[in-house]
Amino acid sequence: MADKEKQTGTDDAIILMFLDLVEEDGIEVDVTLNIQGAIISGTLIGASAYYEGVTEASKNLPDSTMSKIISKKFGDLKEAYAKQKQEEAEQEQKGSTKTFIHLKHAKYHSKANQPPNGTWWRGRISSIDGFSFDSLS
Repeated sequence: MADKEKQTGTDDAIILMFLDLVEEDGIEVDVTLNIQGAIISGTLIGASAYYEGVTEASKNLPDSTMSKIISKKFGDLKEAYAKQKQEEAEQEQKGSTKTFIHLKHAKYHSKANQPPNGTWWRGRISSIDGFSFDSLS
């Protein structure tokens, strides 16, 4: 477990199980995270869904040049991620490199200035102090 713990920053079987479910089975589940005192809620999704979502959202940017650049870069990241997952499966190390958690429709529950609600969010798994499977929205 030391290698998995080192890479993910958690040995919490529940969060790891849900991360596997969103990655492998494509499920989505509402979650509320406590991260260093901040509370963030949204829908837990897999990395591929995150990359696809950001790519699609970038098409709505008012600057068409920036839209094309972001769409291309996130498309490249999605392809690299898919290649990495394939290599892991071939080496039977599936699930051993999860270091990030992804949310769509993320909302920050704070009085401080935060990014807009309903955004795409990505954070380190090792930063999660607590979680619940529900949404505060």
